Amino acid sequence: MLSEVLLVSAPGKVILHGEHAVVHGKAALAVALNLRTFLRLQPHSNEKVGLNLPNIGIRRAWDVASLQLLDTSFLGGPRRTWS
Repeated sequence: MLSEVLLVSAPGKVILHGEHAVVHGKAALAVALNLRTFLRLQPHSNEKVGLNLPNIGIRRAWDVASLQLLDTSFLGGPRRTWS
């Protein structure tokens, strides 16, 4: 179990030209924006996983036990277990 808060971020981007072209192996022109997306993972003892997106008014929570039952075979690897 995660014992401390983990914070990661990534810059926003805009694809100016060629967004679908990359699917066919062609080049695209993208630029980074002065905006970032942040993800904070924080342990809780309530056996829930929460999602909070305050800028758009979304707050959801799921029981860890119910998430463990989800089919992850589409990921292409062995079935993952949470511990």
